[in-house]
Amino acid sequence: MWYPIERKQIFTGEPLVAGAVRTFTNIFPLDGCGWYKMRLTFHAALAAIVAPYADGMYRWIKGIKLSTSRGETLVNNVSGMALYRLNCYLNHSAPYHTPLLAAGVAEVTANLDIPFEFPFLSRKEDTILATGRYSNLELQITTGTLADLSVAGAVGFTVPTVCCEIISTMSALKSADGMPLGLPFIETYPTVHVDVRPFWDITSAEDLALFGFFIYNHDAIAAGRPFCCVAAGLDHLYDITLRDNIRSWLSLLTTFSFQQERQLMLPYNHYAAVAATEIPTLEAGMYPHLFVKNGSYKEAYATGGKNIIRLEFADLTATDEADLCVFGVRALRN
Repeated sequence: MWYPIERKQIFTGEPLVAGAVRTFTNIFPLDGCGWYKMRLTFHAALAAIVAPYADGMYRWIKGIKLSTSRGETLVNNVSGMALYRLNCYLNHSAPYHTPLLAAGVAEVTANLDIPFEFPFLSRKEDTILATGRYSNLELQITTGTLADLSVAGAVGFTVPTVCCEIISTMSALKSADGMPLGLPFIETYPTVHVDVRPFWDITSAEDLALFGFFIYNHDAIAAGRPFCCVAAGLDHLYDITLRDNIRSWLSLLTTFSFQQERQLMLPYNHYAAVAATEIPTLEAGMYPHLFVKNGSYKEAYATGGKNIIRLEFADLTATDEADLCVFGVRALRN
């Protein structure tokens, strides 16, 4: 499918309130165009920050949910940090953001992309969002508190705002060749503590297939902040196994097994000063896996018909935590 591409701003400068849910509905143009991605830009000004987290704006976004008028969920309350790491994985670069400064007034900006097409698919339109199918889309953004921005909170936190931009086809999808085969889907699972419950039971559904997933391993000091760490992620996981009631799909893999998968995410840009001789590497703690290796939609892992799908691991310590993000495709609803 070949359509001219356009970028259009849907709204700008919409205020967000700390510790609340902001809902955007009946605002998106549903003119039949195919959406490739939605870009959210968060902006705020902060002053007198004490011991800030460089990625504080992403930590502040506790959940993003996007659903359709047909009862379909595309993004199921995924946190800013989870989307940040997924963007790093899919885009081969960190989303543009302004790291929080240690002192003074800081104007901070943080971008997040919600993908409706995936770069590893040969036919990108397999999961494009066909807006002509819907009468409404609803976007919900849940925010945190000042404690998410720094160790000691922040003073002079202005009303943060969000802007929304759509990258889409310029004209409505008309040809059957340009219509999607399924609906993109992103979801996270609850944090697990490695010495209590070192596994996740993944949802089995006839309409759900997974393109891939990533685990993020971090210290327990970041407890209560999924996909976050204090200094750096941890490479403590081993014996990583994915099995269902039929067979194993990953079997007893170690950290080293995922090193090459991490390299696939390069070039990787942290938007920070680095030594000229530094070799780019992906942040420790990321354990990514793709089921789709040759670009085919049919390579996705079908979850239907399984009475158990368990992703389990062992850990070198008894104090770590781990988070899981899955991404894939769901069947279109009539």
